[in-house]
Amino acid sequence: MQYAKLGWSNIKISRIALGGMSYGSKEPWMAPKEIAFKIIKKGLDLGINFIDTADVYSDGESEKIIGEAIRGYDREEIIIGSKVGLEFGKGLNNSGLSRKRLYSQLEGSLHRLNTDYIDIYQIHRWDYNTDLDEFLSTLSQFVKDGKVRYLGATSIYAFQIQRLWDAAVYKGYEKLVYYSPRYNLAYREEERETIPLCRELNIAIAPYSPLARGFLTGKYKRNETPNTVRYLTDKYLPTGYFKPEDFDVVENLEEIAKQKGVKPAVLALAWLFNKPYITTVLLGATKPEHLDDAVQALDIRLTDEEMKLLEKPYKPHELMGPTKSPLAP
Repeated sequence: MQYAKLGWSNIKISRIALGGMSYGSKEPWMAPKEIAFKIIKKGLDLGINFIDTADVYSDGESEKIIGEAIRGYDREEIIIGSKVGLEFGKGLNNSGLSRKRLYSQLEGSLHRLNTDYIDIYQIHRWDYNTDLDEFLSTLSQFVKDGKVRYLGATSIYAFQIQRLWDAAVYKGYEKLVYYSPRYNLAYREEERETIPLCRELNIAIAPYSPLARGFLTGKYKRNETPNTVRYLTDKYLPTGYFKPEDFDVVENLEEIAKQKGVKPAVLALAWLFNKPYITTVLLGATKPEHLDDAVQALDIRLTDEEMKLLEKPYKPHELMGPTKSPLAP
């Protein structure tokens, strides 16, 4: 396993992370508890020390699975990330980042994860209805109380990252150390602003959806109607990646992978690992053997020319991920 510094901190984090959105029974493509246990055990045995999840994943089941799976392991050797902000549960206050909800959700996550603290607690999209000082001061208090070690964010805009950073610098709140964007060969919009900003501020960059929900494995073909369980049940897959220009990317990937004698999925991951600014990659494995592809990708060194060839077919996309402000035109 390879490790990298977590942004401006001195924490060492594995360059492959286990993505917990794939654990549970809410969707038919998810890894049920028994399989998730095997994935987590194999990952920990391989030296992976970072597991990322969220309160909302499979309605809390993902956190419960992870909490059970890590029993018997040294908690201090495992880095756990979780998120808060998206709609979860019932009631009038079941979403957002209000102080009331943050306290409630943190306690719920700690209970489900069977732990006293979360290493990286993340804003799961921006909350346009709660004042920044309210939620950032509350999150900072969690760090002071020892229930959270570091703060992060997922899929927000660059100007929002800057707002959080400025508030930390000028008001004494905790600084972001971690940012998780949607980023892969078929979706590279984060290269425009958020990635350069995070590099400037020394914030760790941890892409999710590195294989574009399986699109970059090459199993979907141009002009063919897919019938995979994931395609038929994951509304974000067909709306996100099946444009003609997306097939240009994956077909180019397949050709170069064939020349190098590796699977497209391995090469797509290797492309990320060869980016010097990528700290770790969140792998949403649904089978233990998926980890083998990621480990293989770690050792592949790509030349500048190969990186350019892989990137050449890409065309700009509409933004996916960040929640649009209700005040925007």
